[in-house]
Amino acid sequence: MRIVYKRSLAFIGLLIAISGTVGILYLFYDKVIADETIVIVDNELSINYLDGNSVVTNGEYRLSVTNNGTNDVYYSINANDIKASNNAVTYEITSKDTDIAINPTTLDISNPILINSILINPGDTQNFTIKISDNTATTFKISIEKLNDIEEYFYMTILNNNEVKKESATNVSEEVSITNEGLIESVDDDGVTYYFRGAVDNNYVYFAGITWRIVRINGDGTVKLVTNELIDTLANYNSNAEDYEVFSDTDIYETLNTFYNTNLKTYDNYIANTKYCSESSKIEDTYNAYTRIVTNKIPSFNCLGDRLTNKIGLLTADEVVYAGTSYDTENKNFYLYNEEIENLWWTMTLSKNEDDDFNPFAIDEDGKLTDDVSGTLIRGVRPTINLNRQVIVTGEGTINNPYVVN
Repeated sequence: MRIVYKRSLAFIGLLIAISGTVGILYLFYDKVIADETIVIVDNELSINYLDGNSVVTNGEYRLSVTNNGTNDVYYSINANDIKASNNAVTYEITSKDTDIAINPTTLDISNPILINSILINPGDTQNFTIKISDNTATTFKISIEKLNDIEEYFYMTILNNNEVKKESATNVSEEVSITNEGLIESVDDDGVTYYFRGAVDNNYVYFAGITWRIVRINGDGTVKLVTNELIDTLANYNSNAEDYEVFSDTDIYETLNTFYNTNLKTYDNYIANTKYCSESSKIEDTYNAYTRIVTNKIPSFNCLGDRLTNKIGLLTADEVVYAGTSYDTENKNFYLYNEEIENLWWTMTLSKNEDDDFNPFAIDEDGKLTDDVSGTLIRGVRPTINLNRQVIVTGEGTINNPYVVN
């Protein structure tokens, strides 16, 4: 009887010891999680940095943002307090609650914005995972910043002056757009992009003595413009049909830079040094862009080739398709069509090469995306620039009252 009693006491003691140990471990575990997790409330936004917000090494850093208010809110994800070594840090961002997906990108220490202009509706929670790689000695802090305190910036003016739609009324690449579909949300390499589609009449900009049309707000908050008309200089894409795939080595690249130095250099501080997309991958005689746009009808704002950093460039064929046209189908009722343009004009995107010649995508005088003209021929040029995200404008964006850069 005493033996049973003693065994019972021993068993109870053992349970107490185990419980105490588990309790201590739990408290320790909870302390570790609490040390890593940072919760910040910024008015209606609740921000939860699940793995902390200090990046000191490779790994995954999770965060969530909740809108506890009653109004839509725009915010950005930034990299602040960057202390950089000589190595190039790579980051990629995924989200299970949004369409945002940032492919592996090199951290730009001159531009702290990882994703800009993210829209979150009342009551929604958005989760993100930021994966850091190739990091040996760079440190920075991940920061969520609400954007309602900079509504005077151009990209916020555009957002405030337009109803943002989640999808287009017509099928991009399969149908042309002949009505004013307005401003539509999508994603690009830098985050959330907002593009104009169709017969838009409130995307005029007057800048540097030139009339431009707004193509889209890029994911980094810069605003992409294209000239409303052809410039005075006609150009071939490249005179050499054997050496044209590196865009920075082409004749049209020189034409663009000459135009910039002559007409835009004075306004250099307003123009972003932006990455333009140049694709040269192909299967046999067909470049990947042809397969993507014409065959599969899945254009993309994500660059699937090389990203060339420059102050001036051309629209991609994908951007033109998003604007409202389609391959081999004319459209005289979208904003990139101009009845005063009587010549074909180049895009930046290659389509095919065959018979010792090459064919970039271009837009003809009827607003049709085509690839039936040799890149060695002289045709029209409509330059593209990107205004810095801090630019401030007046006006309403109409032809009679265009946005004017202050």
